[in-house]
Amino acid sequence: MVIDQASNQHFNTLILALCWRGSTKLISTPWAHGDRQWKKRELRDVAEYARSKGLSIIPEVKLLTHQEVFLQDSHPEWMYNTNEYDPRHKLIYGTIFAVLDELIDVLHPTAVHIGHDEVNAGITHNELSSDGNGAKQNGRRMLPADLFLMDVMLIHEHLKKRNVETWMWGDMLISPEEFPEMFARDLHGRTGGYGKLLRAQLPRDIVICDWHYVDEVPGFPSLSAMRQEGFRVIGATWRKHETIQNFSKYAAAHGAIGMMATTWFIPATKSGVVSNWHDLSQIIHASGEAFSRDFPDEK
Repeated sequence: MVIDQASNQHFNTLILALCWRGSTKLISTPWAHGDRQWKKRELRDVAEYARSKGLSIIPEVKLLTHQEVFLQDSHPEWMYNTNEYDPRHKLIYGTIFAVLDELIDVLHPTAVHIGHDEVNAGITHNELSSDGNGAKQNGRRMLPADLFLMDVMLIHEHLKKRNVETWMWGDMLISPEEFPEMFARDLHGRTGGYGKLLRAQLPRDIVICDWHYVDEVPGFPSLSAMRQEGFRVIGATWRKHETIQNFSKYAAAHGAIGMMATTWFIPATKSGVVSNWHDLSQIIHASGEAFSRDFPDEK
């Protein structure tokens, strides 16, 4: 149903969020547990069906952050805090690269979305304190920006060897100090080394997915700033109608390569009926209408 409506609304890509908390079982993820796991055959079938409807497939893998859904509790020795793994543990990349390679071999994507949003669940500058060992919140150390950069660079290099583009979320690359007119709570790059300083060190062939879900302003200068710095940028919205309309218009006028509609909940099926289909359908319909209007050449 989701794929069919997305195709009807002229979307051209399906971002397949593969969170391993009970959703996907691969040879390279033996730790994954849950009662609703996709197998490789099912992933391949979904990709084939989406392509038959004119949609390309880009898998999203929750790397670095949100490890409760990727590594789960399988390797506590690799963790920097409760949210992120520690890029200094080089053994971790054998696991990460095996997962990426298996997905590439199954889905044959042109790009992989590597996540990297909400370091320490979007911890803000005002919630931080320093004890000489890194900033902390409730006993959790804030991952330093140089480790974030190290992880991105290692993954980007591996994907590039496979001729696959790197996509990532942009919230850790922007801050309220740089963009005071935007909704501050979702601009997470406020701590030392993040924000513009981190952005400046990233390869320009990384596609930045600049997400804003509740902003009511007409302008989204974070997107134009990253475009001026040489990045290709995709605007991302959720379900607020005003944000969808305004951001789509702004993105089209300021050189974005497209827009992304996020849903952030799994279709819930009860007795064969998708109980939250109305919410999903509204997002796809409203976003498709706006994006088709503002990006008419993107079919």
